[in-house]
Amino acid sequence: MRILFVLITCGFLASPSTLHSATLPKPVNTIIYPPEEAYKKLTSLKIKEVQKLIGRKLSFKEKISFLILKHASKKETKSDKGSTALGFGIAAIATVAIGLFIPYVILIAPIAAILAIVLGNKAKKHDPSNKKAHTAVTLGWVTLGIFALIVIAAVILVSSEGWY
Repeated sequence: MRILFVLITCGFLASPSTLHSATLPKPVNTIIYPPEEAYKKLTSLKIKEVQKLIGRKLSFKEKISFLILKHASKKETKSDKGSTALGFGIAAIATVAIGLFIPYVILIAPIAAILAIVLGNKAKKHDPSNKKAHTAVTLGWVTLGIFALIVIAAVILVSSEGWY
């Protein structure tokens, strides 16, 4: 019985879970980046900087793999939401201009303008520095303003002819 007690005590004291936890240092400056920031940081690194970080030279195969990974991550960070919104903004302003000369085309303008505003705001929320999204929102609001002025002018024109 005594031998069993000694074995259990020695086994408990020698187990890695009790001894190892006391010797682990606390992590210092652990920063967890969101995936987008990690991709941006990865794409900004050069091969020499990576070699300096890991403390050794990269083999030719590792260099090629790094360049492929860097290229693939650049594609992932690109967002075309701003481009889509800008396309709708340009289409909205163009349909207003064309709609002045061709009937019923102007009815497409407010739909395109609203889509430009909505998609532009979503793209701006995703990336606040997206200039295409900002331009799309501006074009959308300008188009809605011009459309409102045209509708008001048309109502005034129709109503004034009815009074004669």
